[in-house]
Amino acid sequence: MTTLPLAPANICMDPPVADAGDVLRMLAGILAGSTGLSAETIAEALQNREAQGSTGIGHGVALPHARLEGVQQTAIAALRTAQGIPFSAPDGVIVHLFIAVVVPKAAATAHLETLSALAARLAVDDVREGLLKARDSAEFFRLLTHPA
Repeated sequence: MTTLPLAPANICMDPPVADAGDVLRMLAGILAGSTGLSAETIAEALQNREAQGSTGIGHGVALPHARLEGVQQTAIAALRTAQGIPFSAPDGVIVHLFIAVVVPKAAATAHLETLSALAARLAVDDVREGLLKARDSAEFFRLLTHPA
């Protein structure tokens, strides 16, 4: 599996979020600390990508992502929400697990490889169920980044 540039500090567990905009802004705030870009710039890029089509992939999972000028390396942030958020996923299921990815503008291959690795990992029922039950960000991190 592709090594994921994710740290437990970039995982937010069950914050009070009301809608998709809240989720994207919170993820952008986390990613701002990893990229040096402003949260506003990242949030706008994630929202622009969503306007092209939902990044909900089904089974309660979404992978918001963007390629951005000024990003030096791939950065990932995760957010789990207890109540679930409507996110126009293809299966119509509300989303509880959001994994956001930002990559350098020129890194098209790395972008696709990271999204593919995340999608493959999140396609496993036991992984998704474990992430929903994780007690803290350290457990969430371990489940997402270390194959069983």
